[in-house]
Amino acid sequence: MTDPAAPMNRRSALLATGMLGAAAAVPGLAQAKGSVARPLTVEDRIGLQDLHTEYVWAYDCSDEQGFIDLFAKDGMVIGHGTWHRDEAAMRKWFRYLLDIRDKADDYWLHEASQFRFEGDGGNCIVYCYATHFRGTPASKPYPAEVTMGVRSLGYFVNDCVKEDGRWKFRRFTINRWDNHAQPWKKPRPWDLPPRA
Repeated sequence: MTDPAAPMNRRSALLATGMLGAAAAVPGLAQAKGSVARPLTVEDRIGLQDLHTEYVWAYDCSDEQGFIDLFAKDGMVIGHGTWHRDEAAMRKWFRYLLDIRDKADDYWLHEASQFRFEGDGGNCIVYCYATHFRGTPASKPYPAEVTMGVRSLGYFVNDCVKEDGRWKFRRFTINRWDNHAQPWKKPRPWDLPPRA
């Protein structure tokens, strides 16, 4: 009878080593050398939330350069299906949003919340609520009587990457609210054709 607590004999050790080696050789059972992803840490999650916080501050305070600085070198924006693929296009989109706000003569504030993370310590898809608040009219001195409320509801699906130790947006998307499917159960915005 074999004692399960007995040390492994030489034959068993060789057999176990061979089985591990075979498992490592099968695609999908082991990652290639150097491709092991670092798990997403609490610090990464905080960094990703901070990235979204910096975005809403840049937007609400009209900081165009602050907005651009949040993007990776190959960054792009997809706003409601329209693609803005380079820095010049992203700046134009940002100015367009500020122009809408200024023409409305409103106070605008944005919030990103209810975060969901899918990824690792180098690349992460972030899903979160995008809530847009308004106060009007801005022409009256604050805190005069102001009508306040929610201007729009949506969500972000953002592909974020670590660049020089900081999280950046690689693909930034803002999407209209859809209460029929969770965003992570739908195609990602960059996998859909651009809107003409």
